[in-house]
Amino acid sequence: MTGPGGRIDEPRQWFVDPLTGQPLETDAEQTRPLPVIRETVPPRRRLRLRPTLGVLGLVLVLAVGTAATYQAKTAPPPPSAHDLVLPDPVPATRIEPVIAGWQPVLSDDHPLVYDVPPDWRLEEPDVAIGYETPSGDLVTLQGVARYKRAFCPGSDLSARAMAGFTTIDEGEVGDLAQAAEETTIRWAEAAYGHAPKTEIGKAGPVPVLDGGTTATAVTTTVVPAPDGPCPAPSVAITAIALPLRALPGSGRYHVLLVLADQGIPGAIASGVVLKMGESIRRE
Repeated sequence: MTGPGGRIDEPRQWFVDPLTGQPLETDAEQTRPLPVIRETVPPRRRLRLRPTLGVLGLVLVLAVGTAATYQAKTAPPPPSAHDLVLPDPVPATRIEPVIAGWQPVLSDDHPLVYDVPPDWRLEEPDVAIGYETPSGDLVTLQGVARYKRAFCPGSDLSARAMAGFTTIDEGEVGDLAQAAEETTIRWAEAAYGHAPKTEIGKAGPVPVLDGGTTATAVTTTVVPAPDGPCPAPSVAITAIALPLRALPGSGRYHVLLVLADQGIPGAIASGVVLKMGESIRRE
């Protein structure tokens, strides 16, 4: 589920299943694009574009239609001179994890940090992953970490779990619990097709480190189509939503979202997901 390797100046395009990363037939109405991750470019010399949707150097995945597939592209058109900015300064000190042995995950578009276990793979803070829902809404994750990357034979794009920050506008939901529940539903439809088989769990409190704030968690279980390679029996989509007072004035609920395959060896347990939520703090 990461971007392709190879030369930056050599465009490539293909389609793969989101759970497994296996190639699929091209179909313009049933595909979604995969993010480009340029791991070969030194960060201090990388040119970044000005903010797109509030993200510096945004790498965007669009999932179009109901088929859960990806499209990957490299070598975008060169930016004009007025779009270029200097690279971000190197931070003076490294952010340390609050959970011993875990790794902190940062996002360019969210002033928040969370920790993940040591066997998760971290993406760069400016990498974003997004889907277009069947109704045309765009949902994105940033501050992305993945678990068991390349688990499906023959593909380094597959992963058994993925986490990152997303948001939902204050005016779209009535309260914090509804913000968490609605986020899981939107991602279920965006990632697994219109009206997938789902079961929504009860909302529960999650104490986070950000000033003693209490977040709200909701887990929706999705049963994906079983016809793809390396499928999982189900996927747990957990949204841990922070109250508006955690980031006053933003007009958005900030949410840590975790999608994790279930019913497989080494599946991410709900306790691990909640522990990730408890580590949320201001950057």
